[in-house]
Amino acid sequence: MAQAKFIPIYKSTTGLNNALDPVRLEFDPKTGVTELSQAINVDIDNSGRVSRRLGRTLKNASAARCGFVHGEICLFVSGTTLYLMSATYTATSIRTGLTAGARMRYYPIAGRIYYVNGYEKGYVANNASYVWEKGGYTQPGDPRQTFSNPPNGHIVSWFAARALIARDNAVFASVPSFYGVFDLHNGFKLMPHHVTMLRPTPQGLWVGTSQQVLFYRGTKWEELRREPKAEYGVIEGSDVVCPGAKLGVVGNPVLFTTPQGICSGSDDGTFTNLTLKKLVFPSGRYASATMAGDRYIVLIEP
Repeated sequence: MAQAKFIPIYKSTTGLNNALDPVRLEFDPKTGVTELSQAINVDIDNSGRVSRRLGRTLKNASAARCGFVHGEICLFVSGTTLYLMSATYTATSIRTGLTAGARMRYYPIAGRIYYVNGYEKGYVANNASYVWEKGGYTQPGDPRQTFSNPPNGHIVSWFAARALIARDNAVFASVPSFYGVFDLHNGFKLMPHHVTMLRPTPQGLWVGTSQQVLFYRGTKWEELRREPKAEYGVIEGSDVVCPGAKLGVVGNPVLFTTPQGICSGSDDGTFTNLTLKKLVFPSGRYASATMAGDRYIVLIEP
């Protein structure tokens, strides 16, 4: 009688692949390593082991949204109020009267956390919120040049000693090292579509729009040169900076999500779609993302 042959059905996984028909997923009958067509509420470690995600513990019952963490600072919006969360999970109101439902975006610049939501703007320092304005700035030079307070916008960032604010498809840059001073007539660049991402690198500026991924190469705002990288857009709020060692690359690449997959943009302008052939994403205009250890976590709003 022939002896039965042992075939391992499953021992570990290489990860999720919802781009292929489940019957066509890769499977190695010798090792039992397979791809997954679904992976719900689980974590997959670097060895291919699947385990349930850890549970949650309620720390604060506030209805929080638009969260942001930088070092020991945690900010979030609840209703029309901006809150600061302490290390003991106590929430303190630091600004009221915000526009209801407006999405807050943040960026750390020179020891402050600057924020915008399309209607209001400000910055956080010393556990308090302050007005973001040009103050009494004056500069000798062309008397025809006029300076203004920061414009209202939906994204704030930084590049080459300048604060950046995106408003629809325009990106305004402050005077170098004076982050509240803007020349609204000359200090801006127009993008091809609505801006959804602004991320600086030592060699340029990654820009996501609703329809494209772009890299603006250069080290000075006035000399940036546009390089199109992909003809699909970046989901707003999905971008984070990842320590390069976690991806096995030099520098600190930007990770972001597009309708065509999770992508990375390196310091030198190299664009890579990391999941193009493996993952199909739900459509969404907004997202929230973070790095948790060596994991990029993104939540897409349908």
